[in-house]
Amino acid sequence: MLPLPKNKQNRLKWLLFGFVLVFLAIVVRAAEIQILKRDILLNESKKTSERSFDLGSVRGEIYDRNGEKLAASVATDSVYVDANVIKDRGEAFFAISKALDMNYEELAKIFENLKSIPGTSATAPNRKVRKKTYSWIKRHISEEEAAAIRKLKIWGVKLKKEHRREYPNGSLAAHLLGFVGRDGHGLEGVELALDNHLRTNPKGIVVRQDRLGRIIMDIPDQRIDQPMGASVMLTLDRQIQRIAEKALAKAVVERNAKSGQALVVRVRTGEILASAVYPTFDPNNYQASESSDRRNTVLTDSFEPGSTAKVFTVAAALEEKLITPDTVFFCENGLYKIDGSNASIRDTANHGDLSVSRIVQVSSNIGAIKIGETLGPQKLYNYLTRFAFGEKTGLAYPSGESAGRLRPPKEWFPLDAASISFGQGLSVTALQMTMAVAALANDGVLMRPTLVSRIIDEQGRVIEQRSPQIVRQVVSPLTASQVLAMMRMAVMPRGTGRRAEIDGYYAAGKTGTAQSVDPGASSYSRDKYVASFVGVAPYQNPELCVFVALFEPWPNYYGGEVAAPVFKEIMEAALPILDIPMVEEVVGPSWPEEAKRLATVDGSVPGVVSASAPTNFLMVKLKKGDRGHPGPIPTLSRDFEGYAAESLDFESLAEAKVAIIPPNAQGEPGVMPNLVGLSMREVMNLLSPFQMSVEYVGSGLAKEQYPSSGAKVSLGQMARISFAAP
Repeated sequence: MLPLPKNKQNRLKWLLFGFVLVFLAIVVRAAEIQILKRDILLNESKKTSERSFDLGSVRGEIYDRNGEKLAASVATDSVYVDANVIKDRGEAFFAISKALDMNYEELAKIFENLKSIPGTSATAPNRKVRKKTYSWIKRHISEEEAAAIRKLKIWGVKLKKEHRREYPNGSLAAHLLGFVGRDGHGLEGVELALDNHLRTNPKGIVVRQDRLGRIIMDIPDQRIDQPMGASVMLTLDRQIQRIAEKALAKAVVERNAKSGQALVVRVRTGEILASAVYPTFDPNNYQASESSDRRNTVLTDSFEPGSTAKVFTVAAALEEKLITPDTVFFCENGLYKIDGSNASIRDTANHGDLSVSRIVQVSSNIGAIKIGETLGPQKLYNYLTRFAFGEKTGLAYPSGESAGRLRPPKEWFPLDAASISFGQGLSVTALQMTMAVAALANDGVLMRPTLVSRIIDEQGRVIEQRSPQIVRQVVSPLTASQVLAMMRMAVMPRGTGRRAEIDGYYAAGKTGTAQSVDPGASSYSRDKYVASFVGVAPYQNPELCVFVALFEPWPNYYGGEVAAPVFKEIMEAALPILDIPMVEEVVGPSWPEEAKRLATVDGSVPGVVSASAPTNFLMVKLKKGDRGHPGPIPTLSRDFEGYAAESLDFESLAEAKVAIIPPNAQGEPGVMPNLVGLSMREVMNLLSPFQMSVEYVGSGLAKEQYPSSGAKVSLGQMARISFAAP
């Protein structure tokens, strides 16, 4: 081969030299990119190839006291769209609208604010800020809709796993539970009050996308890894809640009422077992209801209570020792003019002389006014505030509780002082009234109401727990028992609340019928009333306090007629659910044999040493310190028409003695029983059917009595019982 000419050799050398320089430049640039600018370029790359995708979180669940689920989070799919990827929008709109049963124009509106962005470099300095390209089409779709979307296989239309709130019991306890919005935030009730506990921070994952922002890897279903909020256990009992709602709804409809409320509270602990409001709504579809139907009026709305408030006027005067249960007031034959006012107050009947017990039993307005006059405005106000009227009860959850309205005495006119004595001129909530009456049944101890029992985190740890909390001792146990005995009389055959009596349990309560205030006229309406009843059962050992109110019933609007039967229906169904035993009634002249038979049964109960029935008493001896049988021990005591079992607290007694006084041969009151050795409360219970004017002297156990045992007595006769320490 002939050698190349020298000039060509030189050109070849320069060409090789140029290639070497270019290669070296590439190597240097590559080294600069790979080594010196590696971190910077990696970050830029991630900006264009990765994006954070929110997996969301699972909202905590809500349970009743027995672990029954009231609110749950259910996994579901939601549809979203990426406008960068959609090619033929018209065709896509048509297919999506058919799969999701959506309006075509509705889909078009969703895309109005979206814009497809042509591909531009993420690092370009002059890149414009692009508009939103992602949007929800429909959230929380059904499984059938999700399957239809997957079948379409439209590039850019994606499914995302979310959790929607579901209330498996429908409208049950809707006003207490509240509801949750589409974004997972609580909007009302417990859902709102405990939103920070029930909801936790959402979890995100990183997904890859191309330069146009299109996701190029499927989002994995990471439901198991999603964080879950705390769960809440309420004091509610689902069965009792259902009973209360059903009974209330039936009464509102049958009595042509505008609305109604019912509340069930445990006397000793203040736990709310049921809270019903009617009309109601379904929290699964709360948007379909009126906002007025979603308000928890048990907490938010106050009303004038009427005659149910008389028991607090009586309790105050008893506590101040200004009256006794048998103090007699002249009730003006049904018409009483208020001093310093042009107003006159009427009773529903023309009563003459009435004892305090009878004033409560027949619900005399005039009698209550005279007791209030004996007490005076300042003392009446002081006791009403001690019962927590005019202030919030302190319920922690949910929020929104009203304090009602109780003006200070300096703002009272003579008519105000009179009307407040019998329950007009002040306003209360259903919760306030229920807790106040429960205090009378709890030996005068006012409890703080509780709805949330405990809050438990995802690991099962208790992060908050509510225990029974005493607010204060409002009145003495003696005063409380005296008022409760009067409330028992109100439920007996001659009382206004006789329709509230519960066979086998025996109740005590008070009716209320109050005129509603007409907002337009700023005066009392002539045809709008609040009919209510509040009471406890069983009378001898109160477990539950139930309040019922019907607003604007028509044409019958008396509390004893329309509200008392609802109380009975709720109470007689709720007590067995709580395993509270019925009282076995024994009637007739064969009482000693029946008492001995029951004593034999009692003697077989674990923890009972012996039980015998000598004259006038049933003796029950218990093992000291025995905790093998913590339940109540059935014993025998006198009631209005025979004998009824009473519950004794096994854990606090080593020996118990309960009177069992036989009726006369005809089984009718009229013969003075032997009262010696009985407590004051037992004497009051035994003498209440006789309607005698009784003077109680001293304290302790009955020592002397007049009339003597076996003497014939008549209604209204004077009696005197002396008591002394045992």
